[in-house]
Amino acid sequence: MTAREIAEEIRKNLKKHGITSKQVSVRAKTYLLDKSIEVKIKDLRVSKKLIEAVAKKYEYIRWDDYTNEILAGCNTYVAVDFDYRVLREKAEEFKETARKILEKKDKYEKGELMKLAEKEDLVVLYQPHHNGTYPHVEVCRRNTRSCVLDSIENYYAVDEYSLSEALAILAYQYGFDFTKVKV
Repeated sequence: MTAREIAEEIRKNLKKHGITSKQVSVRAKTYLLDKSIEVKIKDLRVSKKLIEAVAKKYEYIRWDDYTNEILAGCNTYVAVDFDYRVLREKAEEFKETARKILEKKDKYEKGELMKLAEKEDLVVLYQPHHNGTYPHVEVCRRNTRSCVLDSIENYYAVDEYSLSEALAILAYQYGFDFTKVKV
């Protein structure tokens, strides 16, 4: 299949899930012998996990068995991400909340986490200080068999800009309400 045909197949499969071109864009590019499919989510309420499940089926990357390096030629790369302009626009809604969270971060010790929100079995935690890793926001699921939280995903959140983006993604993807954050 050509890159253009793969992009068309992805569009058809997304349409079967009720997802339109206004919500998600799919672009195809060809580089020498490799193909690249870029999927951009323009409506943050559309599940990124669903889009990845549909689009990543078409990804094909050849690896060298001995060096574990990607072999040149005949690869099809598929990238799924949020449309940057839309994300930036939606992040503006969370700028003030991000600012308030960052103002309180000095109250917390290194290694201590802020609980930002809860919903059903999900918890959003913020690690505000460098502690062997970068400051980040993490979505965790309560494990029913232990007291450990299972990490689902995390986002770089070192400043107001990146924290507001992370809050926007989590609010739209998971339905978290960050207007009631108490830190």
